Amino acid sequence: MKRNGLRALGLASCVVALFSLLSVAVDLNTIVANELIDEINLAAGLNLVDEYIANYTVEELEDLAVKGLTPGIKLAADRALFKLNGGLEPFIAMEDEDLLAKAIDGDMDAAEAYVFNTRVGLTKPQAVLDAIATAESVALEYAYGKVLGGFYGPGSPVGEKTEAELLELVASGSYGERIAAATALTTYWILNSDLDHVDVEREILAHTQTELGLAYQGFLTYLYSL
Repeated sequence: MKRNGLRALGLASCVVALFSLLSVAVDLNTIVANELIDEINLAAGLNLVDEYIANYTVEELEDLAVKGLTPGIKLAADRALFKLNGGLEPFIAMEDEDLLAKAIDGDMDAAEAYVFNTRVGLTKPQAVLDAIATAESVALEYAYGKVLGGFYGPGSPVGEKTEAELLELVASGSYGERIAAATALTTYWILNSDLDHVDVEREILAHTQTELGLAYQGFLTYLYSL
């Protein structure tokens, strides 16, 4: 998923992030309106989808998805519309060639649906690695990477990696492999980590705009939901 360049505000970003680190209570609406670190902002936004569905009309959501003032607001509105429109099911019902065309153009939902519809044969990590190597867009590489992350995650009967192996891969692999490692790390931390949201926000500050930061974003999204 693309993330915009609010980091240009530099010092102001650090001030807002410090406020979030020091805050005891988690006010997701305040975070999504003011936090300038994308991963933290987006994690809050993902937890506001149902609230946006309840509080905004479809027309308002469509406007927020395009004109929202922060990435988290845009994402919350976009995912609210996605949920209201049936989620992934309408995409899965499309013809594969239409899905592929949309995925090549960068549609992440179409890429996920295409990978789901064509998943036959993706039963081993190497098969997914081969698909990543021939993916025709970043969206497809991302979608295949998420599948590969399932193989690499804790408890997988085929391909499970240790946290240390995942931390190495998330910094050095191909894009799809880095997404896979980030996906598996998020799952690993949800199951095993004692970090709280303040700890994870601090880790995000140290690794923002990287796939490791994306892994922490996934973990923070989970922690904000508790």
